[in-house]
Amino acid sequence: MTDTPNPGALADRLKPSADADADDVEFEVEEALGRLEALPDLPVTEHVQVFEGVQQRLSEILSNVDDA
Repeated sequence: MTDTPNPGALADRLKPSADADADDVEFEVEEALGRLEALPDLPVTEHVQVFEGVQQRLSEILSNVDDA
């Protein structure tokens, strides 16, 4: 077993009741987490900036789900 985040599992937890909205949320979460794939190509000094950007985007998505 790994401790690697599973974008699908995270998106499942954030899904609202409507399927169309759920697909949008899942896409947004996967897109945000996809930014982490750039980390191996970046210097370690730039990793924090990427992590902060992803965290900010996930917070925005979660806030939108909570408002729905």
